[in-house]
Amino acid sequence: MKLSKPEEDALCRYIDRLDAMNLAVRKEFIVEAANLILQERSSKAIQSNPPTVGIHWIDRFVKRRKYRLMSQKQLDSNRQVAEDIPTVIEWYKKLHDIIQSEGIVADDIWNMDETGFRIGVGKDQLVVTKRKKAHYFGTPGNRESATAIECISAGGRVLPAFLVLCGIHHQARWYEVMKDHPDVRIAMSPTGYSNDEICFEWIYHFDEHSKKTTKGTKRLLLLDGFGSHHTYPFIQYCDRHGIIPFSLPPHLTHLLQPLDVVVFQPLKHYHVKAVDLVVRDGCIDITKLEFLGFIQDVRKQAFRQSTILSSFRKTGIVPLNREVVLAVMRARKPRTPTPEPAFSSPFSTPVTLRQMHRAATQLEDQFTMAEECNDGSMLLQKDFLASMGQFIRGAISNSTELIQTKKDLSRTQLAEKTRRQRRAMKNTSLQSGGVLTVAQGRQMAARKADIELRKAQRKVEVTQTRYDNALKKWYLEAAKKARSMRIAGQMGEMLVYSEKGGCRALRRVGR
Repeated sequence: MKLSKPEEDALCRYIDRLDAMNLAVRKEFIVEAANLILQERSSKAIQSNPPTVGIHWIDRFVKRRKYRLMSQKQLDSNRQVAEDIPTVIEWYKKLHDIIQSEGIVADDIWNMDETGFRIGVGKDQLVVTKRKKAHYFGTPGNRESATAIECISAGGRVLPAFLVLCGIHHQARWYEVMKDHPDVRIAMSPTGYSNDEICFEWIYHFDEHSKKTTKGTKRLLLLDGFGSHHTYPFIQYCDRHGIIPFSLPPHLTHLLQPLDVVVFQPLKHYHVKAVDLVVRDGCIDITKLEFLGFIQDVRKQAFRQSTILSSFRKTGIVPLNREVVLAVMRARKPRTPTPEPAFSSPFSTPVTLRQMHRAATQLEDQFTMAEECNDGSMLLQKDFLASMGQFIRGAISNSTELIQTKKDLSRTQLAEKTRRQRRAMKNTSLQSGGVLTVAQGRQMAARKADIELRKAQRKVEVTQTRYDNALKKWYLEAAKKARSMRIAGQMGEMLVYSEKGGCRALRRVGR
C-alpha cells in the first residue's frame, strides 16, 4: 500500500527533524513510521491486520526523495593480517585429523570468543540524511567497557551469556533486571576485560551447559591464542572433562573463526540499535542497568540458529571445506565508493500554523468571490481548486506528522517509566569480585533482603517490649497513687461495672 504525497511530505519532515537533532535515522525506523501512518488511516475493521508498505518501498522512497545512505563516521582501516594460504591449508589438515582421530561429532564442535562493548557507545551505521558531510550521532558519554564471552556450536546452539562488567561489587539490581535468565553468569573485573581467573570460571560454565547436549564422547572447542585460554588449570580442566581445545592460527580469526566471521557483526549491529533506541527514548545516561536490560534481546536477535549454522559453513568447518576460505583469500579486492545523489528541493505545501491560517483565509476569500461572481470565471475556479488542494494537503501533512510525534512521546514516557522502576530498586552490594549466575545473584539478594527483614522485625519486637513494659509500669504507678488517695480519703469509692450492667465496689487498688 502507498502513502499519499502529503503523508510522504510529513514523513520527510519527521526524518529531517530527527536528522537535525543528530538522531540517526535508519531504514527500519522509516518503514515503521510509514506503517504507522497506514495503520492510523485504515478503518477499524482492518486494524487487526493493518496494511504495510512493500518490501522495496524504502529503497524507492530514499531514491525518490533524494536522500542518501551515509556512514555516521569513516570506517576503521582493515586489520593488518598475515593471510598465509599454506598456514590455512595446514590448519585445516590438523582440524581434519583431530576430528577423525577423536571421533568428534559435528554437533560437538564449539567455538568460543570474547567481544567487547562500550556500554553507552555504538559503532558506525548507515543513516538516512540529506547532509553531504559525515553524520555524527550524539550518544551518552559512558565508554565503560564490558565483555561478553560467547560460545556457539556447529549444531546451531548458543550457551547462556557470560558477561564481564567493570567494577568490584555485584549489585542486587542487576540480578532483578536479569531475573528471566537464571543461567546467565556475571563476572566482575576492574577493567571490564577477562583474565585467567574469569576464563577458568568460563570453562566450568561451558562444561556445565554443553555437556547437556553432547552426542559423542568428546567436545572440540575452537578458540584463539589468548593467553588465558592456555593456562595450566584451563588445559587440565579440559583434559579431565572430555574437552579438546583447538587453537586458531594467529591473525587469521577474521577468516577462520565462526563468531568473528558471521555472528559478532549482527551482535554489534543490534547493540547499536538498542543504544540508539534508548537514546531516542530520552535516556541521557546509559549505565550497566540499561545495558543488562537490553543485552538479552540483542543476543536473541543475533544468535539465530540459521546465523550460527551459516557461520560454521562460511568458515569451512562444518561441513569441512577449506576452499570456502581459500577462495575468499584469493578474491579480496578493494571496493569502489558509490557516487552521491543530488540534493532535493524544498517543500511548497504549508507546514507552519501561520501558513495554514494564511491558506485558510485565502480559501475563504476565494470562496466568497466565487459566490459573488456571476460570469463563472474558469480562472477563479482554478485558483479556488488550487488553494483548496493546497490547504487539504497541508492539513493532512500536519496531522500525519502529529502521529509520529505522539508515537515518539508515548515511547519516551514508557521508557522513562521503566528506567525509574529499575533505578528505584534497592541497590544492595552482594559480593566483591568473583562470578555469579543470575540465579545465584537473586538468591543472595533474597537472603540479604530476608536478613534485613529479620533485623527490622527484631527492632519492632524490642520497641514493642519496651512499650509494653512502660505501659505496665504506668498502670502500677497509677494504682499505687489511687490506693494512697483512697486511704487518705481524697478519693471516693471506686466501682467496677460488668458487661451485664451490674456494678460492685472495688475493695483493693494495687498491691
